[in-house]
Amino acid sequence: MSRTPSPWTEQSQISASLPPEVDNEGNIEYKLKLVDPSPERFEHLVTQLKWRLAEGGGEAMYEIGVSDDGSFVGLSSEDMAASVDTLRRMASLLDADVSIIREVTVDQPPTTINTTTGNASSRYDPTKELISLPGNKVVEALVRRRLTEDQQFMEIRVAMVGGQDAGKSTLLGYLTHGVRDNGRGRARLNLLRHRHEIETGRTSSISHEIIGYDSAGVLVNYATTHITTWEQICESSSKIITFLDTCGHPRYLRTTIAGLTGHAPDYACLIVSANAGGVPDMTREHLALTVMLAVPVFVVVTKIDVATADQLKRTIGSLLGLLKAPGNRKMPVVVKNEDDLVAGVSNFAIHAREIPIFLVSSVTGANMNLLSKLFNLLPKPVRNLDQLLEEPVEFQIEEVYAVPDVGYVVGGVLRAGRINMHSPLTQRTYHFGPDASGQFIPVTVTSIHRHRMPASHIHTGQAATLAIEGADLVPVRLRKGTVLLGADHPDAYYEFDAELFVLYHSAQGLSAGFQGMVHAGSVRQTARVVSVVRATEAEGSDPKETVSLPPSRPPSAPILPTDATPISASAPSSLLLLPPDSSPMTRSRSSPVRNKVPQSPPGSPRRGATPRGPALKTGERGEIRFRFVHQPEHLRVGAQVLFREGRTKCLGKVVRIVRGMEGGEAVETENGSGQ
Repeated sequence: MSRTPSPWTEQSQISASLPPEVDNEGNIEYKLKLVDPSPERFEHLVTQLKWRLAEGGGEAMYEIGVSDDGSFVGLSSEDMAASVDTLRRMASLLDADVSIIREVTVDQPPTTINTTTGNASSRYDPTKELISLPGNKVVEALVRRRLTEDQQFMEIRVAMVGGQDAGKSTLLGYLTHGVRDNGRGRARLNLLRHRHEIETGRTSSISHEIIGYDSAGVLVNYATTHITTWEQICESSSKIITFLDTCGHPRYLRTTIAGLTGHAPDYACLIVSANAGGVPDMTREHLALTVMLAVPVFVVVTKIDVATADQLKRTIGSLLGLLKAPGNRKMPVVVKNEDDLVAGVSNFAIHAREIPIFLVSSVTGANMNLLSKLFNLLPKPVRNLDQLLEEPVEFQIEEVYAVPDVGYVVGGVLRAGRINMHSPLTQRTYHFGPDASGQFIPVTVTSIHRHRMPASHIHTGQAATLAIEGADLVPVRLRKGTVLLGADHPDAYYEFDAELFVLYHSAQGLSAGFQGMVHAGSVRQTARVVSVVRATEAEGSDPKETVSLPPSRPPSAPILPTDATPISASAPSSLLLLPPDSSPMTRSRSSPVRNKVPQSPPGSPRRGATPRGPALKTGERGEIRFRFVHQPEHLRVGAQVLFREGRTKCLGKVVRIVRGMEGGEAVETENGSGQ
């Protein structure tokens, strides 16, 4: 499957052309016209549409009135109407619907089209069969499959991020329930899960909400007639948008990071309050996290109804400056109408460099129609999952439940393989763990649900809840961070090697003995740096020169920096997010939550002490060996790792795992199965 976003850009209408068509890849099809095709031709067109839908995971884009080389030819109003009607008849045979995304008028001199090659020529020849004339129409149409009993809906996961009091939950309340806010938080009451959240108005946990779109692109939410449950939304929709409402308060930053790493969102929606008069520190921190984790982000500015003109001007100016900073190098585009929206979505989905910005109000409903249309047009990000589909099952667990009359239920994301309820019982039995001692037990998957809807199967990249049962399954074994593995010999590890890039650390540098939190998928546990190898040393020097700490040494407390250190100029621009004076890692003095420096055990590195052995400073890259402090975890080589403590932040990937200690020697493996 090779899903491709719309080929339109801001220059398409000006240049009257699109990029040349890709024949054997993607879900985009160029058609000069579809007027009165013969039965044989019509059958071929249906087969072609079926293939494009399969490539796009249930969606296809048709550019009508466009030649194969991308030139705008256009059709008369009568021919365009006949072509769209033909496309609708083709779609109906495949249980799909057609919606018109955009229609433009060709404004250029007459052009001759070579009907043999499908290419345009500037030499006007009135004797040719097909001629582009000023006033002709070009249409972009979206074809989307209807949801049938044997098919599953398309899901896109969007994380709502931003600082406290930005209006994330209120905006979600408007989108999901269609209820305008009264200015005092009425719209968010349906989303809050705990009493203290209702009393304070601050989200402290990751909550999930959904909306849907049917095959014609019509919004389906709780405001829709006869819709009261998630099941009804899913039954009525071909596309589901799952919102992950994160925490904005600094106290719950770790919960937000866990949501971004464990729930694998496809996009992030950065919420900024218009009356803030700037971009708060925690909002900068959330933006930094999304960029570090390579999650495409778009921006929604809320509360434009209460912001003064000066506040709105300063907020937008600060936001544009932040996004255009050398570390980000984004191209923000303020969406004012549907033309801006369609062009912005196309460019945003292609390379995520152009960032759409929406100015909305949850009280007046201003521009909410544009935001709703954005979610309808957002494509599923392209990921190469073919290899992962053929690997043994790896289901990372983010939520655990005990459901009456059902038993134990685990929720999470399938990172590799497939799970099919029609498979024999032995093929639905997996290893569950690890526990505190690193052991796994066999469990059987008895049912699958996606958004509370029964499902017969799931594949790599999909989120689901699984009912499991096993003879040795007890509540003490159920925790976030465990996995279901289809490998023959599952293993858990105390130690692993990661290649990290230091985004920020104190002047001393990251050295052996430093302790912080490791986030890798659903795994989040405190880990200690056992050894540090500089990138230059790792390539050419003797590995014996690496400084290590003995395993028996007690874990050290983190060294919290006191002064901000400028980011090294040698760091990659894609990861250096902000200039030093506006770094998201710098906490505001007015912040109600401050870092407390824990007491370090005897013998651990202390502030001001000389680091033991090699140290990686801000902007440097190297290989580091970590050891989990509490219990072993399952990791796979290639998994993304975020290591942080206080303002220290490092990003990289697992390059090696250490299976155990045999005869005093570490046994290393290069794969994630432990085999």
